[in-house]
Amino acid sequence: MSAQNAHWKRPVLVFSTTAVGLACFVSALLVSLDLKVTDSLGSALILVAMWIPAVARFITVRTVDRDWKAPLPLRRWGRPRWAIIGLPLFASAAIYTVAYGASSLFGMSRAAPVWDSPGSIAANLAFNLPVLAVIGLFGGLGEELGWRGYLQPRLDQAGVRGAMLWVIVIEWIFHLPVIFFVGYLESTSMAASLGLFFLLKLGATPLWTFGTYQLRSIWVAAWFHSLHNGLSQVLFPKALGAGDPLWLEESGLLPSMTYVVVAALIVGWVWRTRGGWVHFAQKQLTSPPSE
Repeated sequence: MSAQNAHWKRPVLVFSTTAVGLACFVSALLVSLDLKVTDSLGSALILVAMWIPAVARFITVRTVDRDWKAPLPLRRWGRPRWAIIGLPLFASAAIYTVAYGASSLFGMSRAAPVWDSPGSIAANLAFNLPVLAVIGLFGGLGEELGWRGYLQPRLDQAGVRGAMLWVIVIEWIFHLPVIFFVGYLESTSMAASLGLFFLLKLGATPLWTFGTYQLRSIWVAAWFHSLHNGLSQVLFPKALGAGDPLWLEESGLLPSMTYVVVAALIVGWVWRTRGGWVHFAQKQLTSPPSE
């Protein structure tokens, strides 16, 4: 282990406290302006605030982690090229298809779809999916430059056990101010909102990280973030009808548990075929890409 990788605690502390501190500041600003995430200005500020992890990364690598080199640089798109977008789109759509299918199987009630015919669904998907994906990519890239672009590989390069759980917890804490004070992911109670979001991260983080490492591109994580948001928050609810946020929506039990099942399969496969997560991660981050 190199000297820079041995001294990981201070950089991770600086990154985490910077990200969480700025998240608290933005949440306080939204509260002072009496804005919610559903307001136009509130949504715009949240989109800009998604760049906080990238700002935290910038500050950290310019101060206490100057020797660190990004193993997943922005200039690398990754191969196969189609999979950089295709994997996030297919995986995210499959997870919410399973969740909405399960809700129908269990007889759970949903609101009437906004797009109420096959033609309307097709036309709206053709227009809204690319638009939401591009808009979401702006915010998703900002977050992922911090999470999958710095924090996760920084811990994995240092060989930290349970690195992914560290990232899950820090991401969860980062989102607490906007959940507490701005009404993000409102569910039946605050406890339910916090628990459901943690469950979502517990399932989504292994999938997003595995795809990012396997294809050697931070763009995979950015597209995962963007498409997950667009599909879960807009496209599925409008096409199939919004459901009880405890069970459906972005972090409902059904999609979150589907994510957890997929994550368990991925982690099990990595342990069985790649010698464990640390070995897999360090190999993916250090060996040269195929392009």
